[in-house]
Amino acid sequence: MTESARIVMLEAQKIVLESYLFDTPGLEGAAFLICGQAAGGTPKLVCHAVIPLQSTDYLERRHDGLTIGSGSLTRIAKLAREEGMCIVFAHSHPDGITEFSSKDDEEEAKLLPFLQARAPGRIHGTMVVTKTSMGARLYAPRRIPASVLVVGDRFRLYSAETDDCVPQVYDRQVRAFGRDTQQTLSALHVGVVGLGGTGSPIAEQLVRLGVGRITLFDGDRLERTNVNRVYGSSLSQTGRPKVEIAKEHLDRIGLDAHVVAVAHHITEESAAKRLRDCDIIFGCTDKQIPRAILMQVALRYCLPVFDLGVLIDSKDGEIRSIHGRITTLMPGESCLYCRGRISAEAMRIEALSPQEREQQAREGYAPELDTTAPAVIAFTSTVASLAVSELLNRLTGFMGSDRKSSEVLIAFDQSRIRTNRVAPRDACHCADHAQWCIGDENPYLGLAWPTLPS
Repeated sequence: MTESARIVMLEAQKIVLESYLFDTPGLEGAAFLICGQAAGGTPKLVCHAVIPLQSTDYLERRHDGLTIGSGSLTRIAKLAREEGMCIVFAHSHPDGITEFSSKDDEEEAKLLPFLQARAPGRIHGTMVVTKTSMGARLYAPRRIPASVLVVGDRFRLYSAETDDCVPQVYDRQVRAFGRDTQQTLSALHVGVVGLGGTGSPIAEQLVRLGVGRITLFDGDRLERTNVNRVYGSSLSQTGRPKVEIAKEHLDRIGLDAHVVAVAHHITEESAAKRLRDCDIIFGCTDKQIPRAILMQVALRYCLPVFDLGVLIDSKDGEIRSIHGRITTLMPGESCLYCRGRISAEAMRIEALSPQEREQQAREGYAPELDTTAPAVIAFTSTVASLAVSELLNRLTGFMGSDRKSSEVLIAFDQSRIRTNRVAPRDACHCADHAQWCIGDENPYLGLAWPTLPS
């Protein structure tokens, strides 16, 4: 399936937008979305703010059309130009029809040239909103249909695709979650960062679920000690890039997924920029700096990240504890700093070369070099499956409407699973709404990329 252009917005933004568009029953309403841009392979806009129209901005409001004054257009174009942002003109269809009307086409023919002239060099667009659906199109610069992805407690994709065919291989899943969920899965682009004990089973499950596009990120090569838990690997493949092994394995399954292998760490700017093409990411790395990068991607691109971790505490072959974790990152949720999962000091130490680390350890400024952590396929696979279940719950709500947690904690040695939702700390950058959903900036993510270690 061809990947469609996207407009991405938060569930909370959609609620605000609908309050503006449906403020007067039976009449069309309008608002503007101020959006950041993700200049990746497929056009994507990220909603930063919803701007309402004033009652005086309407020249005419009917059940089948509306006209707005030039003053509101001038205002919004000036704001977009000054902030380097894009504009989406959204309006409602009270009749419930998502398709753009001939009247919409006429108004767009006047609106888009104005926006392109006043805020040049940006992608602009339009959107139709009904009580049950959304439709959109972008001008990049030619007009193209766009899907709308809404993320929050639930993920909803209002797809521009029209293919209603669901392959028979997914029959058992359709019986569980329905055709709409299967079609959503087929339209999603999911990234997997790290192809080890958690990333490799996640990638395989995504393919078998019917996810349409999967991009794999990992700069490491397979080692003999990886084979005990890396799906699709064998001893004969040691020394080969993990992503190549994974792609070959996933392609052999023979389903429709388009799998792309990126044999680089996301601490390299070229690889990190490809993250923004994804709709959802599974972070399966055990390093702190890549986790910090994924946090920034989640905040700036309204891009949900499921961050995974498994920790086995063992001494002399005796288990002390076995813990797993799945943390959902997106604007509005507490980040890994807030939760104490990563720290600036740990990242400083991680960024040191082995020689620098040894020197600082001798001087008492860093702990001794880490020993190789234990890893067991039963536990890494379980955490991977629970993470995929979290995605399915966000798509379907099968865990119930009262399930609003953003972190799952597993204590294997105690046979216990707990969930939580922690508010962002006021002083943390993840609580700064100005940093949410801003899209591209220079430098990318505000980071000094040449200095980042792998």
